[in-house]
Amino acid sequence: MNNTTKKILFGTVGAAGLFLASSASVNADTTHHVVKNDTVWDLSQKYGVSIQSIEQLNKINTDTHLIREGQTLTIPTTGKTAAKTATKTSQVTVKAGDTLWALAQKYGTTVEKLRQLNGLASDAYLIHVGDVIKVDGQVTTTTTTNAQATSTVSSEANQTSQAAATASSEASQTSQATSTASSEASQAASTSQAATPYVAANHVTYTVQAGDSLYTIAQKYGVTVDSLRQANTLGATLQVGQSLTVNDPTKNPQASVAASQAEQTPAQTTTTSQATQATQTTQAATTTNQVAQTTSQTTSQPAAQTQTSQASQTTQTSQQTQASQAQVATPSSYSVSALLSYAQTFTGVPYVLGGTTPAGFDCSGFTQYVFNHFGKNIGRTTYQQQYAGTKLAVSSAQPGDLLFWGAYGSAYHVGIYLGGSSYIAAPEPGESVSVKSFTYYQPSFAVHVN
Repeated sequence: MNNTTKKILFGTVGAAGLFLASSASVNADTTHHVVKNDTVWDLSQKYGVSIQSIEQLNKINTDTHLIREGQTLTIPTTGKTAAKTATKTSQVTVKAGDTLWALAQKYGTTVEKLRQLNGLASDAYLIHVGDVIKVDGQVTTTTTTNAQATSTVSSEANQTSQAAATASSEASQTSQATSTASSEASQAASTSQAATPYVAANHVTYTVQAGDSLYTIAQKYGVTVDSLRQANTLGATLQVGQSLTVNDPTKNPQASVAASQAEQTPAQTTTTSQATQATQTTQAATTTNQVAQTTSQTTSQPAAQTQTSQASQTTQTSQQTQASQAQVATPSSYSVSALLSYAQTFTGVPYVLGGTTPAGFDCSGFTQYVFNHFGKNIGRTTYQQQYAGTKLAVSSAQPGDLLFWGAYGSAYHVGIYLGGSSYIAAPEPGESVSVKSFTYYQPSFAVHVN
């Protein structure tokens, strides 16, 4: 009896120890070492937790969402998140300006969780005014397997049904895997074809210089930005010294420079001739003055004064002509069409929270970069940019104006108006810079940059 009792006690203690160890492992927080290009949004997707829970646990600024490379973050476990999840589903009605991203931030969840709660596709991002969206609650899943595993009552009929369901599930997974492999192979083939650049018989090669962009190069050679993309395999940014193929150029930059120099040569000759004539007139006046002084001092003084005055007038006329020519050469300000074309050269650049360069933009970083290129300082954040000019109703906006979503003074999104119902912006995490329509996503107001 003693041996049996000891075995029972040891078995009980061992089981309790395993249970406590597993509980500790479930409740223990995960740590993550921040590497280059990590964002809070990326980490929330990777670990299946909300952005808000990561920022609260690590005291991250909820306005900037910035984290540093090398920083060690504590990631809350999914168990903690699940414990805090309300058992009753909450719903909201979509208002003008709402997005999945904005709702996820407001209710402390993720875009992926909202898609699962509402049965949306994994790449869906559009919602419509008036839609009823679930923002909290449990995702509906099949839990009969767990219930049956814990049940003490079983029957041969239930076992047979479970076996059939398992076989069906495995067949379905096999079919999905085959479909996924086929889709990936098709996408790889399509990508390979799209990556092959097209080189026309009539083409030239251009070496990228400091300050160049696809737009400025296209203007030099009289081609479009799209033709440059088709002729070259391009990354997110141009590199100084990089060689680009330009198909069917309609302009020759070298010929334009030569013509400009040729136009300047006659102007220089004219200026030199005018200066020579002025000098000769002054010398003639001096000679006449000396002769007049020899003949009659009384008569020579008025003549010398008159000729000296004429020489002075000739010099002043020459100076006025040169000043007028300098004013004509003053460069004009940028055009709206140039700004819009430049903005569209960044189509495809990925959204990066806090990004301000072509390696990755957020919405206000993109608008700041575009306007900065044309000498316009509109500020870094959406809050600053809404005060960068004259506020307008959306119906009064003109191409090149800024469009804002959210109330004036607390706007949360910005883009550049292209005309009609189109605008270009860096939309939200998981997307890239693109042209969009605000038919179902109405902006709140516009600003004309001063």
